[in-house]
Amino acid sequence: MKRYVLWAILAAFLAAGPVGCGKKEIEELNTKVTQLQKELAGANEQLADKAKEAQEAQTKASQLQATADAQAAEIIKIKAERDKLKREVASLKKKKR
Repeated sequence: MKRYVLWAILAAFLAAGPVGCGKKEIEELNTKVTQLQKELAGANEQLADKAKEAQEAQTKASQLQATADAQAAEIIKIKAERDKLKREVASLKKKKR
């Protein structure tokens, strides 16, 4: 059965003749391919630009995070010093009494 179907398809193909593209159609397709290649090049260029911008933003974000971490550490030190000074003031007030 499979052979019969295969032979029938082959006979239909040979009877109809190979269906191909004419010279004009080939030129149109080549023009489309060229246009699509240009669009792809443009899209790749935009992608490269966006990737560069993303990398720069990531670098800036890392720098800002490092600054924020340093400032947070400084705040912790200042709060610890403030608390120490409050305790000293309290002890001095007790001694005056």
